[in-house]
Amino acid sequence: MTGSKFDVTVVGGGPGGLAGAVFMAKKGLKVKVFEKKKVLGKPVRCGEFFVVKEDMMKLVPRVKCPEVFDIPSEAIDNKCRAVRVISPRGKSFEFPLRSYVLDRHVFESGLAEEARSYGAEVDVGTQAHYYPSKDGPLVGVSPEKAVHSELVIAADGYPSETAQTAGLPEKEYAGPYSIATNVEYLMSGLPCEQDVAEMYMDPRYSPGGYGWIIPKGNGKANVGIGVRTPYLQRDWQIRDLLSGFIEKNKVAAPKLVGGKRESMIADSLPVDGPLARTYTDRVMAVGDAAGMVMPTNGGGIQTALVTGRLAGEAAVQYCQDGTPLSNYEDSWREQIGVEMENSRMMRQASDRLMSHGLLFHLLLRMMGPRRIAEVVMCQIPSGMGPIFRLLS
Repeated sequence: MTGSKFDVTVVGGGPGGLAGAVFMAKKGLKVKVFEKKKVLGKPVRCGEFFVVKEDMMKLVPRVKCPEVFDIPSEAIDNKCRAVRVISPRGKSFEFPLRSYVLDRHVFESGLAEEARSYGAEVDVGTQAHYYPSKDGPLVGVSPEKAVHSELVIAADGYPSETAQTAGLPEKEYAGPYSIATNVEYLMSGLPCEQDVAEMYMDPRYSPGGYGWIIPKGNGKANVGIGVRTPYLQRDWQIRDLLSGFIEKNKVAAPKLVGGKRESMIADSLPVDGPLARTYTDRVMAVGDAAGMVMPTNGGGIQTALVTGRLAGEAAVQYCQDGTPLSNYEDSWREQIGVEMENSRMMRQASDRLMSHGLLFHLLLRMMGPRRIAEVVMCQIPSGMGPIFRLLS
């Protein structure tokens, strides 16, 4: 580490990068975080849905750092008691699942302040790049203005320039079935329920994905759709599909009538599970940059927090004892690998029926709320393992 200004540089100040920074700085490492956004957590790039700690630990029972799921009360906009899945034919299947709807700006700002309190530097509004060199990693706006470090954590979302530069299989991942495009409005003045999050399986408006209404309290909600390009008709525009979902879906439209469309966001999301490799000798990828998004539900905040923390642990072990970074991949595979693989397999299986509204509706009816809940929670539904394995 002689001559290094920092032990670790983190490219990306989202939940994964900041969770890693907090842990590393607390353990005494010199940490630098670069975030390209001028304001942490803004603009919002997701539905802000976060399963509460107790229920999350049922989903990923092998996680050894459950404290990463603790959310400060000031970062919670709303609380939901259940999830409701609506079939292509409008039938509802509801099951209990406690969740928070976050204020991402407050949440990420809090993580950044915690990291700073332990001595980490967090720079916002800085588009940093990774420059490999024979003297060790360089990260900064240019090679001339870069800082040295022993290690780099790629937490710059998908697609990750940092992971790609490091030689991780980012481009190999990018098949059309593996990437979802998400478009979302924050809407206000809504009559929709404020304690139930809804998922709409309607190929007319969310081909290859699903639509959602995630209530933020006080008549507000994140309303969006996720689509994948192989399911799009040639002349379909994603923004028009979102408008169609809001105005024409028979179940959703009455809950959104009269609502004001405020900020709009669009983003790409990896939905084929983790990269085949998530580390090199000096770089670890976490969160979306590593494909750590649950393919069956699109959830990525919790997996970013877990992988960010595990990368932080691996960095501490590397700097203190020279432990190779393969320990990072071993750790996440042990703690969340089964659930990620289950989720990937079930997403691939559902692809067979995704564009057939009636068949998908019949499958949901056959499964019922309990089994649907298992799928959403990345578990093979009871008694249906052979069917899902055959379809995948």
